[in-house]
Amino acid sequence: MENTLDPPDQPERPINGHELPGDFLSKDTATARQESTDREATRYLSAATQRDLKYAKAVVDRVMHEPFRALAPTFGADVTVVTKWALKALRTRALRDYILASIFVLILCTPALAFVWPQALILFPLMLIVAWLTVSWEYWERIYHVVTQRMLRDRFDPEKAPPPPRESDRQRLAEVAERRDGNLVVFSGHSAFIGSGEILYYQRILLDVSRGKEADDGTSMDPDQFTTQDLHKAIVQAFDNKTGLGEKLPNIRVYQRLFVNGLHVQNNGRLLPDPLQPPLTSIDDDLVIEATLHPAPEARTYVCVEMPGWHGQLVVTLFTRAVHTGDSLYIDWTFRVLPPLRREFLEIDRLYEIPLHRQHRISLLRSLRKTIPALLRSPREAVRTVRWPRAGLRNTSRQSHAIKMGYVFDYGARKSVREEACGKFRHHYFLAQDESMYVLLAQQTLTRAVEIFLKDHNVSLGQFTEQVKVIFDNSINFDNSIKVGDIKNSAGVTIGHDSSSNVNDSPKGAE
Repeated sequence: MENTLDPPDQPERPINGHELPGDFLSKDTATARQESTDREATRYLSAATQRDLKYAKAVVDRVMHEPFRALAPTFGADVTVVTKWALKALRTRALRDYILASIFVLILCTPALAFVWPQALILFPLMLIVAWLTVSWEYWERIYHVVTQRMLRDRFDPEKAPPPPRESDRQRLAEVAERRDGNLVVFSGHSAFIGSGEILYYQRILLDVSRGKEADDGTSMDPDQFTTQDLHKAIVQAFDNKTGLGEKLPNIRVYQRLFVNGLHVQNNGRLLPDPLQPPLTSIDDDLVIEATLHPAPEARTYVCVEMPGWHGQLVVTLFTRAVHTGDSLYIDWTFRVLPPLRREFLEIDRLYEIPLHRQHRISLLRSLRKTIPALLRSPREAVRTVRWPRAGLRNTSRQSHAIKMGYVFDYGARKSVREEACGKFRHHYFLAQDESMYVLLAQQTLTRAVEIFLKDHNVSLGQFTEQVKVIFDNSINFDNSIKVGDIKNSAGVTIGHDSSSNVNDSPKGAE
């Protein structure tokens, strides 16, 4: 794609974690911030489906061709909108391949036709020209007609995503839209926190809560009774957007979620009412609390704190849980991060709409070297396009048969469409700094909430204070970076201005 930079007289559009597009300034602040974040992440991913057809195919495979599996949470993006645009891009490419395949067959028939009608040889260059125009049209349709006219920041509208022509696809997307948010995550394999990106930081503490704090007269008090759910509730309140950290830090979302392995929901009617449908995404709070009080190896409740920034370019999520066994209290917490999108997916912010004649000229020039290879591959690609939906139906039929016959089926979600688009490096110095800030602020808020809770329940804070001091001493280094490790072994991956995530340390060959 032509690297068309914004004209000098075009106003600069700053991108940061707090500024909002003008369209949202008149709305309620919290709602506006969330809409802005979701809108921008959705816009980037929708444009990515037009620029990278492999990504578009991965989106359709993940969303449309796995009807029995759960969907991974997609933080800050509308999966249905992205999928609609992915289907649109693939339909455009399919139409191109069908036309090219027809031209290819005609070209093969031209020599035989020339024996009967010599003038038929003139059709050969004409068909090559038609093939060239077809390839140029497909490029123009995806990049200029869709991306620059409908996906730039000042004109993108999620509500105007094109609906698929087939009724079955529209019905499937309607089902996906209903499953967007919920308090149940069904995962596959060992990756419980599916959709939340790569691990960033992990810690745990173990406390003796059988000892009470000292009274004013020096005697030891009896600690008050409490449950794991009581502590989870206190942690949620500490991050709440009205009374906790969310009041000061925008866009924070906090809630309890139940995480269940996809191999263990098949016979659980409360999580999977219909074996030939995907698991529920929302369940009764009573079931979440029950799993909190009585955790099982295959199902556990976590307090989840999502901290998005940079219009969805950065999402840091805290997962924490407590296990209270009477005399002991175990707490662990994990930070995971969804890093920015691939650098090539962000090029949309460097585009602006150019005159139509330039669009056509650029499309024609770029298609010159692509026409012959596309023409030669068109029969194979056309056959693949025809067989692709049928392969999905056969896969669905096999899975349905296996479920009906009682075979164990993994209903767990796989990688989300947001994770598929992640890059490896932070593209901005401040973004990398915000990543560290979210971790430190959330960890401090968490430990402070636990400290206040234990103090209110007359539990001795001696062990807690010692362990938290070790954690923070090993977390904050003299170079202001965070170390991923635990209390016993603080060595690990660092993030910060002297770490491997430094935005100035780009790999060789990076764009």
